[in-house]
Amino acid sequence: MRREKFRLEPNSVAGWGWRKKNLPNVGACSKEGHRFIITVLNVICNMQVDDWSKYRHSDTVLITGDGSCLADDCRRFQSWNIEHDIFAVNKSLIFHQRQVTHWAAIDLEETIWFAENITEAQMPNRRITRHTIGDLPDSVDFTWEMDYDWQNDNQRLVFIGNTGYFSVLISLIMGYKRVILAGMPLDSLPHWYERAEVAGPNWAGHVYRQWIDFKQQVSGAENVRSMSGYSGFILGEATKDFVNA
Repeated sequence: MRREKFRLEPNSVAGWGWRKKNLPNVGACSKEGHRFIITVLNVICNMQVDDWSKYRHSDTVLITGDGSCLADDCRRFQSWNIEHDIFAVNKSLIFHQRQVTHWAAIDLEETIWFAENITEAQMPNRRITRHTIGDLPDSVDFTWEMDYDWQNDNQRLVFIGNTGYFSVLISLIMGYKRVILAGMPLDSLPHWYERAEVAGPNWAGHVYRQWIDFKQQVSGAENVRSMSGYSGFILGEATKDFVNA
């Protein structure tokens, strides 16, 4: 199968990577006390796509994560009555009882979960396009990976990111003009499907740094906003006027 490379503008920053066995030299990716910027973001897709518009049904995409504010964020966004596609990340898929356009996860366990939990409620009109990182071509529609020059020592630093950030990058590649985040506050509260007393995620500093680098250096970042939380502070909070601009 032919694979196509997609490139964002020069001076972009990768800012994400995954400690998975299919990443070469991951054990050597440690440069404590240094900060290396990967100057060009190359993303490899597992197949050539001549026209991404067939995978978009709107110019605006709402990317939903598993943060505790998911319901409030979605409720406020929907009150604006703006046409949009839904890009569900991980378990936020089952929050939606309406058509979902895209879904993303990064490991085999999540793709198995998808197969066990998807219902007609999330795809009444068309099937969901599924994305992942790595080598799961039989489980998803598109697999993506970073194209690093591993001979370049600066490129050997692999940041630990999150699926929401991955979804933002490929949404820009797919040509969405407005990318809105819901349920991605980057806080330590429990996930929307967990009890209040459950400890939430513990984000490391480099996760916030990758979002700051994204905002400052990646072409297209000006089209990305968040409904709430620290991601809203970094990227800018979404408003109805912004989406309608």
